[in-house]
Amino acid sequence: MIRLPKILIQVPGTSANLGPGFDLMGLALDLHNQFEFSFSKDITESKTELKNGKPLPFSEKEDLVYQSYLSYFKKFLPNVTPPPYHCKMSLSLPLKGGLGSSASAIVAGLSLAREVHKRLEATSVPTEPAFTQYLAEFEGHPDNTLPAYLGGFVFAYSTFGEKLRYFRKKFPSSVVIFVLTPEYHVSTEESRKTLPKSYATADVIFNLSRIGAWMHFLDKRKFGDLLVGLEDKMHTPYRIPKSSPLFPLADTLTQAGIGYCLSGSGPSLLVFLERKSVKTKQAELEKTISTVMGEAKIPYSFKRVKPDGLGVRIQFK
Repeated sequence: MIRLPKILIQVPGTSANLGPGFDLMGLALDLHNQFEFSFSKDITESKTELKNGKPLPFSEKEDLVYQSYLSYFKKFLPNVTPPPYHCKMSLSLPLKGGLGSSASAIVAGLSLAREVHKRLEATSVPTEPAFTQYLAEFEGHPDNTLPAYLGGFVFAYSTFGEKLRYFRKKFPSSVVIFVLTPEYHVSTEESRKTLPKSYATADVIFNLSRIGAWMHFLDKRKFGDLLVGLEDKMHTPYRIPKSSPLFPLADTLTQAGIGYCLSGSGPSLLVFLERKSVKTKQAELEKTISTVMGEAKIPYSFKRVKPDGLGVRIQFK
C-alpha cells in the first residue's frame, strides 16, 4: 500500500443563482465545511464521522464525499482500488439550506481522490480543465461546485454536453453580505419541481438584462446596479410564492428597497447592504427581520459573512 499523509480539506459554502443567474452564477462564502482524512494499512474500509462525536446527519447512501471519491477512480483510474480512509467532518453549512453543503462534499471527495492519484504510479493526473469539467458534470450545477473549488464570483455553464466554460471575478468590497437561514430544510430536487418547464420570452429577456446589470456591478461597483441585478423572474417567484413562509419577508425587503436573493434553492437568503450605509441601516434591518420572522413563528439565524476568494484549501500532515 502506498503511504499517504493525513489530508485536511476545507471547502467554502456557496450561494448559487444570485437572482437572475439560474444555474449560471455562484459566489463562494466565508463559511466552511472541514474534512480530515486519515489513511493506514489498518484501515480496511472507509468510515465517516463527525468530529464532535454526534451522529451523522445523513445516511451512507447520502455520503457525497465517499460517492464522489469513488467516482473519480471509476472515471480516471478504473483499474485501481480506491484506498479506504477514515474521515472526520466539521460541518458549518446547513444541510439542505441552500448554501452549498452538497457542493462542499463533492469538491472534498474529488479533491481527495486527486491528491491520492498524485501519489500513485499510475496514469497521469487529469489536467485542470479535465478536472473542472468532471467537477461540473458530477453534480450538474457548476454554479455551486466551481465557486466552492475556485472561490470568488463564478459565471459557469456546461449545457448539452459541451465543454465547460467559466470566468471568475472578485466580489466588490463596497457591498456587505448577510446570510439569513430559516430553520427548516428545502430539498433542491423538490424545489426544482416547482419550476415551469418553459418560460415566456419576456421573462427570459428580463433575466438576461439583469445578468447584464450584475456584470456592470462587478466592473463598476455601483450598488444601484446590484439592486437591479438581483431581480429575477425565472426561479425566485416560483420558490417564494405567496404561500411560502418566506414571502412576507421577501415582500418586506422588496418594499424597503433592500437587495436580497434566494441562496440556491433556499431557504437561505442573501441580503446586501452598501458598506457605507451599514452603520445606519443594519440595526433597522435586523429589527425588520426579527418582526417579520417572529410573526411567522420561524426560528432563524442572521449573520454577516464575507466572500471567500480562495476556494478549496488542502493541507497535509
